[in-house]
Amino acid sequence: MRADVRGKGYTVSSSRATRRTQLAAQPATTLQEQAYEFVKAQIMNLDLKPGQYVTDSQVASELKISRTPVREALRRLEQEGLLVNQARRGWKVYALSLDDIHQIFDIKIAIEGLIARQAADCRDEKLQNKLRAAMKDMERAVERDDDTAWQEADRTLHQIIFEMAGNERAASIVQNLNDHWHRLRIGFLAMQGRKERSNPEHAAFVDSILRGDGDEAQRQIQSHLGNVRQELVRLLVNLVLPYVETGV
Repeated sequence: MRADVRGKGYTVSSSRATRRTQLAAQPATTLQEQAYEFVKAQIMNLDLKPGQYVTDSQVASELKISRTPVREALRRLEQEGLLVNQARRGWKVYALSLDDIHQIFDIKIAIEGLIARQAADCRDEKLQNKLRAAMKDMERAVERDDDTAWQEADRTLHQIIFEMAGNERAASIVQNLNDHWHRLRIGFLAMQGRKERSNPEHAAFVDSILRGDGDEAQRQIQSHLGNVRQELVRLLVNLVLPYVETGV
């Protein structure tokens, strides 16, 4: 297994010798975090595909660490809903169904609508300027047709909105939901015109937040998420689910 995990103490795609030396010097709790980030990156990047199995011994062998921190990492991913424990077989990557997608977006629409409303009450000029800058970055990314830059700007923009709302618990819930459909998002954004359609939707709720109009901010972000769900479901029903057995 290979993955690129930056900013967590090591890069998995670096030489194995370097990685093993770094891991061997880490305390158990840090090793658990390293194993967690390693496997999670595998799932996010589709190196571990829906329905595929991973075992603690497999990961421990790859990272040259004991099975105990790996087992705890896999249990944590199980609690987050990304893995399912299968007796005597290991952990299976959870495969999303169409019903899962609807449930994820039901919750996102409710929570992110509330967050946008709360963010509109924030009058912190520094945060407001950061929000404007993130929106500009998204627009420049569309002009360059740069998917990676657009995703990074989009992630930053939503983080700023959560910061403006001051609701860390809601941010944590939404992040977990986003982790679940991240692997679908990569292909979804490659759809013709999706980024171009998304930017005006973002600009609408960003403008409402900056004007302090919580009602309109909530309405606009919920409308945006509804559009995302509608297009994603259409993609899955017509082009993906008919050709897979275990979900996505």
